[in-house]
Amino acid sequence: MSISLEWLPHIASVEGEFAKVIAGLYNIFHRDFLENKPKLDSMDVWYDREVKPGETYEEGFWHLITRDFAQDDSRTFDPKRAERLPWCSPVINHFKHVAVKYWTCKEKSEHVCYIWLEGHDYVVIFEKKTLKAKVVNGVELKERKIAFLKTAYYLDGKSKRRSLSKKYERRIA
Repeated sequence: MSISLEWLPHIASVEGEFAKVIAGLYNIFHRDFLENKPKLDSMDVWYDREVKPGETYEEGFWHLITRDFAQDDSRTFDPKRAERLPWCSPVINHFKHVAVKYWTCKEKSEHVCYIWLEGHDYVVIFEKKTLKAKVVNGVELKERKIAFLKTAYYLDGKSKRRSLSKKYERRIA
């Protein structure tokens, strides 16, 4: 039986001049994370908004289209990851869908959430964080939980699927 995923958009093209491809991908990111902010289980979704010197885009964006291959914190464009950028927000918004596995694991001192679109080998990873109550510009903000988007990527091998399956077996929620 095939499960309908009419909410899952087509992948993005990553062919062409690199700067134009990146700008097009950023337009998707801007639409999905700035204009139409997703929520995960009633938690606001936050991402790394730091823009490193010499860069144009936020670190949160780069973590969705590049991968870390090196020990020196450099990242490399990953076409399989980048072309699936349009999936990230819809997968978050549909985390309760029957085709999606959603769980939390305790990893080190963090509660890490996984959203796995298993049939399409795509995973979105968050850290649950609690923001303490504070006053900003005279407005009292209550303590609240957020979902901090760490990354999302295409599972490109059996070992990655096996590793994710083991995390699912160790889930705490």
